[in-house]
Amino acid sequence: MKTQKILSVLNVITWIIFIGSCIKAGALAFSFTMTLVNSEGAKNLYEGLNLFELYQYNINSYKGMMSFIIFLAGYKAYLAFLVIKIFKKLNLEAPFNEGLMRLLTKISYSVLSIGLISLIAESYSKEFLKEGVQIGNIYDFIGSGADYLFFGGIIFIIAKVFKRGIEIQSENELTI
Repeated sequence: MKTQKILSVLNVITWIIFIGSCIKAGALAFSFTMTLVNSEGAKNLYEGLNLFELYQYNINSYKGMMSFIIFLAGYKAYLAFLVIKIFKKLNLEAPFNEGLMRLLTKISYSVLSIGLISLIAESYSKEFLKEGVQIGNIYDFIGSGADYLFFGGIIFIIAKVFKRGIEIQSENELTI
């Protein structure tokens, strides 16, 4: 019973994260669109993100960086959605099932992708710093790619353990 309550609380927290991530991705996309009409908006895109200098330096570089940021925000919302789906598929009586294993594998690939894209975006942003272009608190929006790669690897291993658990469970069902 206690485990079920904890899972319910985690489900609610995941929904809150999902909704917040969707709002963040939408707000970033909207702000970006508005800056194409009025460049002053690049001074405060969302939660203090200031890419006005980058906008003035090169509008195509600005568009590229914002594309990274918006894509990562959207991908993180998708990741939260996948975690929500875990709560629907999770059965504590028979935890090793094909649907949950596929979902864990999809989550691991998504986390690994976020990590790779974050590392690429971080590398891209360092080029502007070398040129002397100030890009503010951009790392708050890009995230740490290395962390995502690490956790993606762990989730991938867990998915493989689930796969083996399904195989063992199937063998046990056949022997009974």
